[in-house]
Amino acid sequence: MKKILSIVAAFVALLLVESVSAQSNTSYFMEGSYFRTELNPALAPTRGYLALPGMSGVGLNVENNFLSVDNFFYKRDNQVVTALNGQVSADEFLGKLPELGKIDINANVNILGVGFYAKRMFWNFGINLRSQSDIALSKDLFTALKTLGNGTYDLPQTSLNSNNYLEVYLGSSFPVCKFINVGVKAKFLVGLMNASATFDELYADVQPEAVQARLRGTMRFSSPLINEAAVIPGSELTTDMIEVPGLLTRVKSFGAAIDLGTEIRLLDDHLRVSAAVTDLGFIKWSNTGAATANVTAYADFNGINFSNSDEEPLAGELKATMGDTPESYTTMLRCALNVGVEYAILRNRISFGLLSHTEFCNTLKYTELTASVNFRPLNWLSATVSHTFLNHNKLGILGFALNLHPAGFNLFVGADYIGMNWVRYESIPVPYDMKSVNVYAGLGFNLGKAKYMPSMQGKTKRANRLEKEKQSEKKDKPAEKKA
Repeated sequence: MKKILSIVAAFVALLLVESVSAQSNTSYFMEGSYFRTELNPALAPTRGYLALPGMSGVGLNVENNFLSVDNFFYKRDNQVVTALNGQVSADEFLGKLPELGKIDINANVNILGVGFYAKRMFWNFGINLRSQSDIALSKDLFTALKTLGNGTYDLPQTSLNSNNYLEVYLGSSFPVCKFINVGVKAKFLVGLMNASATFDELYADVQPEAVQARLRGTMRFSSPLINEAAVIPGSELTTDMIEVPGLLTRVKSFGAAIDLGTEIRLLDDHLRVSAAVTDLGFIKWSNTGAATANVTAYADFNGINFSNSDEEPLAGELKATMGDTPESYTTMLRCALNVGVEYAILRNRISFGLLSHTEFCNTLKYTELTASVNFRPLNWLSATVSHTFLNHNKLGILGFALNLHPAGFNLFVGADYIGMNWVRYESIPVPYDMKSVNVYAGLGFNLGKAKYMPSMQGKTKRANRLEKEKQSEKKDKPAEKKA
């Protein structure tokens, strides 16, 4: 039993992170990686690619302002204990938590991806399945777990919102002059499910003689999964209202989004400045296949009376009744701003990069700054070592990435926010200082090489020009001798 609890605790430790990104910031300056187009559509890879289902990538992004390893695990007497341990005081644990905890979850499954070059333009097309959700939790929830004492715990600010949709995109990157590239990616969105829940009343009253809990809230759904014929106002919520066959034919919710980016190359391609805005868009949810539900629940525990065996110690009820069909409404996507600066030396074999990543269209706004050293010893091999500042990351938290992109395939393996300080909890290693974690991998098959991309071939424009001048001089010398 002790072994099982230790494994569960270690697993929870890996989940309690402030950032698990579906996009790798480390890939931003890796010229061969096609994942960088997700962060900036102007940053085309050195080769075209084909990414198939199951290979192109799966990512999970969790952002929050209170869940972290060092908030829930503490060092005591050369051991690591959980926050619920008696050696950790309630003031020490609860003092680290905000009054309202927020969690944003973003999942992305790449179903298909194709990228290719046509003269000086790079085109890419793809299909992604995406999910974006946010949850709000009151601090009183953790107060109740820690103290388990008498008192009233009020949780009315608890809420849930979730967007789930299919994304079909078409993107292009092209030069507008000798030192400026621009990129654009248009996205057509198909709404699969939107769900939200708000609570007008949610509390627990814990007293020596009795415990009372009350819940009253509203839920809203919009999805082609809902069987409209089974939705009757006043009826109870049942699984009969879900209908899977013919799902795609009942889709009525659509939206659009756009990614915009640019890259400016200066000082003979030694200095590169780039910026992009991604996921700037919306989904309009139809009232066809939409429903609301009014949720009420109560639970009363008055203790156990052993002298009366017929008395029920616990009374409670959970009820969800359908309400009126909601009007159509619009939800915004989570958008981000990426700004990068890179300086290359040794004919582009080594570069130093700085990336600013800001989320600004969701309930939890944050900014992080990633510094990296990028190595390109060969035209088909690159590696990166990075460190992310801000967003509560400490020194010693590093990122690593490796990209192989020869003629046949494109393999990317990367991990951000890997901590160097590990401790053991019941013989299980726990990354104590880590506030974030990001592991990403993908495999694609290369389709061709760019004919015009001077900053990505291991040589600068000036080096290419000098080489052409030398070749021209060698051709002219024999002609001069004959004359």
